[in-house]
Amino acid sequence: MFYPRSYFLDWSPDGAWLLFREIDHDQIWLVSVDGQERLLLDLPVGTYGAAFAPDGRQIIYTASRGLGFGSEMGFFDLTIGVHTVWRTDPYHVFAFPTWSPNGEQIAYILMADSNIPFTTGELWLAAPAEQSATLLAQQVDAGRGFPPAWTPDGQFVSFIQRDNPTSLWADQSFYDLHSNIYQVEIATGEKTQLTSFDQTMVYDIAWSPDGRQLAFTAQDGIWVVEPGQAPIRVSPPATVARHPVWLVEPAPSE
Repeated sequence: MFYPRSYFLDWSPDGAWLLFREIDHDQIWLVSVDGQERLLLDLPVGTYGAAFAPDGRQIIYTASRGLGFGSEMGFFDLTIGVHTVWRTDPYHVFAFPTWSPNGEQIAYILMADSNIPFTTGELWLAAPAEQSATLLAQQVDAGRGFPPAWTPDGQFVSFIQRDNPTSLWADQSFYDLHSNIYQVEIATGEKTQLTSFDQTMVYDIAWSPDGRQLAFTAQDGIWVVEPGQAPIRVSPPATVARHPVWLVEPAPSE
């Protein structure tokens, strides 16, 4: 079935299902990769984000009724088809909740509910079964749409931080955003800067499956960086390349 106005949200851990939002009817759907099965999820009106838990049994969602109404974040149990609200905030927007590899923690971004298109926000950490949360970082580049990225071992969360958080021009103009990649150690809260670009926007961070390298976009090219080392551009300098994704080759059959 063809959905002309929709966007991809997530891929199930077993690779069998696609999760996406159909815009015209404000609906969240699960569709099998072969297109033979589809399931409409009973989620709140205004759900704009959703992501599978590592075990594939539940989904975390974010929803809002519109500007000035705040937002909510909750869970949808795929085994029984019921959603429960986890957090609500009348003044802020929850964005980009990202599960830790073991499913025991969630990193998410909290930003002011405002009409500033490229606002900054805060990076928070919480356990799904708890209401308390820990602030990990401030001045995170939030409005542009950059989710945090866990290292495969679950020890660090990487994120994009604004270098010019007080710039009114950057709040309104994509081309004036300046940022770099940082990471925070979950156990200690210690923050480390991974890149040091000057007056450049970096984004699309993705850890390699072995956790040794972080791929990202900067200056219309694809780069990789190892913690403690200088980043290396891996795409040709004369071409535009963005949105890196790591590909894993299947293990050879015996």
